[in-house]
Parts: sequence; C-alpha cells; structure tokens
Amino acid sequence: LPSINREAPAQRFEWTVLPQGMKNSPTLCQLFVGNALLPIRISWPTAIIYHYMDDILIAQECPFSDQQRSFLAHTLQKEGLVIAPEKVQSSAPWKYLGCLIMDSQIRPQKLQIQLDIRTLHDRQKLLGDLKWLRPLVGIANDDL
Repeated sequence: LPSINREAPAQRFEWTVLPQGMKNSPTLCQLFVGNALLPIRISWPTAIIYHYMDDILIAQECPFSDQQRSFLAHTLQKEGLVIAPEKVQSSAPWKYLGCLIMDSQIRPQKLQIQLDIRTLHDRQKLLGDLKWLRPLVGIANDDL
C-alpha cells in the first residue's frame, strides 16, 4: 500500500523471496528505519518526515529546538541508529536524494548530462544519469 505523499516506502504484505538480512536487504532496512521513526511521527504529527533507506528528511514550519534534536537523537539511538553530526543539515540549501532543496524551489543536484559518447564507459554513465533523472521527468522504463 502506498503511503500518503510518498512520506515512507510502500507497505508490503507479501514477499516472493524472503530477504536474507539487513546488510543485503533494502526492504528490511526500509522497514527498520520506518519503525524507528514511528514514535517521532506520533510525537510530531505536523512535521513532514520522508525516509529512503538511511536518508531521513524531517521538516517543520519553525526551526528545531535543542530539545527536539535531543529527542530525535535519543529515539533513533534506542533503535540502534546513530545520527552522524556532519550529515545534519540545518540551513538551505538541503541535499536529499539527489535533489537540492531551497526555500522556494527544488531542483536536481546534477544539472549537466554528458552527451558526448565516445566509449562504453561514457554510454554507461549516460544511462546511469537517465535512470537517475527518469523519476524527475516522468520517463517510463519502457522508454529507455
């Protein structure tokens, strides 16, 4: 089942192949981080919380207080997740999942695509860029 506004990964209730562990399973990582964020979602109902794998974006109208930061760190540490201080972004522009989020706009971090293809490596880089760009511009897998 999809989540509201893509705040979290879709809930899955049936697996064809069972994951082998968190190191090799994005599904288990998503579920683990989602469960760790659940108390925060309940405590801060007006905050927007997105997560994908171990990348978490939490936004609210007013700046975060020291008490909120402490609550966030403590809640995640109880679940075994540690926040790296160098990864915390408190002012614009924020970088999240390949996007650069500013006060009034969101744009991709990478704005140039290399179209001069001379080698197989150049072709692979172009395909990687297109796969990265695909969800932003609405290109279907079949179109690639």
